[in-house]
Amino acid sequence: MTLNSLQLEKLSEKIRQDVTTPSGAAYLCLDIESKTGVALGLNTVKRLVGVISSEVSPRKTTLNIIANYLGYPCWDILEEDTAMEGSGFGRKDIFIEMSELDEGAVVEVCWKPDRRILIRHDGNGQYSVLKSENSKLRSGDLLSLSQLAIGFPFIADKVFRDERPLGCYRAADGAGITRLNVIEN
Repeated sequence: MTLNSLQLEKLSEKIRQDVTTPSGAAYLCLDIESKTGVALGLNTVKRLVGVISSEVSPRKTTLNIIANYLGYPCWDILEEDTAMEGSGFGRKDIFIEMSELDEGAVVEVCWKPDRRILIRHDGNGQYSVLKSENSKLRSGDLLSLSQLAIGFPFIADKVFRDERPLGCYRAADGAGITRLNVIEN
């Protein structure tokens, strides 16, 4: 099985060279190990990118490593995301680059078991908690955020409550964020 063209494109963009060449596949193999800490065999990588033809399907763990390397929590989400991109429909709800949001944008963030917060972009990477349901965060807390992604933990670099610094806040360590929705812009 060879990865689809969008997946190959994402890998090529990440290493800034064509992964479908022997040297590109070798560089990709090394970069995956340096970024994820997990080594994939060079021939496995060559089969995935089409340098070596093969009818053998890769293991799910191998595909999950590729997905993690590209910033996705698992292969299923990467596959769904790249399949939708190919059909013209992008998955805007999987990843939010917080710096790209307009000031005043409101984002809904949910995680298990029943946590939900609404945050508003105040500018310069700072967010105000507007509403908090079953979370340790409170309305009025100020957060410093850089990115959010479905399947990954919610991490605020800094939290301030009543102008008092509380430090870093981390939640959703298990299944990660389950829903991201920009509801106002």
